Amino acid sequence: MKKMIAVVVLALIAACFLFCSPVYVIRAGVQEAKILSRRRHIETVVQDSATPAWVRHKLDLVVQARTYAKQQLGLKVGDSYTTYARVDHDTLLMVVSGARKDAFIPYTWWFPIVGRVPYKGYFDFDAAYAEGRKLERRGYDSYVRPSGAFSTLGWFND
Repeated sequence: MKKMIAVVVLALIAACFLFCSPVYVIRAGVQEAKILSRRRHIETVVQDSATPAWVRHKLDLVVQARTYAKQQLGLKVGDSYTTYARVDHDTLLMVVSGARKDAFIPYTWWFPIVGRVPYKGYFDFDAAYAEGRKLERRGYDSYVRPSGAFSTLGWFND
């Protein structure tokens, strides 16, 4: 798994030097690697006597939702939502989005592999607000909001 993470990170870095902000992608990659390195299987976390009851309860809901999705809805659940990573804050990152002032046409950012997306996540909160101000200087409305989760858009099990 660590080898796969290293290969993906190196590929993203190479593509970013060609097509987008390498500093942004490197920072996001480092933060994502920290989260991935903390993951533990949900069963292990639930069985750990040091796990608070409220965490066990929430993880039990995750297991129930996965079971329902698989058995009742026939969805392919794969290995998503089988691990848990404790994070230090309730707000994991800030999400920036923007749109033209005169139309509901989103501003988009381009990234290697995923292409254009109408939002950009920041683990550095000050950088998120700076990006929002930058959009406004360029004539867009901007929206900076907190997010308690981060997705790898299918590249890893979220």
